[in-house]
Parts: sequence; C-alpha cells; structure tokens
Amino acid sequence: MSKSHLLITFSVLLVFGLALSSCSFGPPPSCGDNIGGTADTAKFDQYFTSMALVSQASGQPGPEGENGAQYSTGEALAIQAESKSEVSVRACIQPRGGGSSIAFDQTQTMPQGTGTFSIGTFQKGTFVIRVIVDGVLVKNFAFEIK
Repeated sequence: MSKSHLLITFSVLLVFGLALSSCSFGPPPSCGDNIGGTADTAKFDQYFTSMALVSQASGQPGPEGENGAQYSTGEALAIQAESKSEVSVRACIQPRGGGSSIAFDQTQTMPQGTGTFSIGTFQKGTFVIRVIVDGVLVKNFAFEIK
C-alpha cells in the first residue's frame, strides 16, 4: 500500500471518527430494564378505572397531535386517575427526541377515588410518560411541548 493511500485512508477514518464523536448515539435514557413498550392492561384494570394526562390548570387533555397530546411551554401537566384502592404510582418521563436524561421520575401514593399526580412543566420536545405500579408498566402517555 502506498504512503498516499495510507494517508487518505487515515484521513477518512479520522473525519469519520470525529463526526461520530460529535453525535449523540446510544439508547434513550431508561426508566428500567423492563419498563417500556406495551403496558400491562390487566395490571392497570386491577388498580384503576381511568387515567388521563391533562393540563393542571384546566383539567383537560391537550389536543391530539402527531407525537401525542400537545401542550404549551410553561403549561403545568398532571396525571388524573380514578383508583380502585390506594396505590403507589411511579411516573417516569423519557425524552423521545434524543435527550440524554430522564425528564421526571417520582413516586406518589394515589388515594382511592379521584387523584392527581402533578408532573410540572417541560421544555419544548417530545416525551413519553411511563406509569409504573409495583415495577410493572401500566400506562404510556406520549406528549409534545410546543
């Protein structure tokens, strides 16, 4: 192999390596090994009669968009649930657009009957809320902040 061919090969590899190092690769941040995908509807039905992602101010869900319910920057969000019994609920919010960290991860005890789990405000982007009970995914809420 000639010196010029080696130099060209090295240069191409160097440029490729620099390009790769400037990009964010890898899986999105995780809420847990087995948390994601399809929710367990039987487990959901064991604890809840209904659940919705809503604007905390209005109590109404956002309009449906391409990436789930849509909300405005600065609009506080909450999960409203009708629980069959008192239950400990974990809400873990993952970015869907390449974010590098979990946006929210808290656990709260929901009372029997109607309860609200405040999750706050978010920056522009797309997200998915993983609602988890006893380590089992029971509900997914995709949403977008515009």
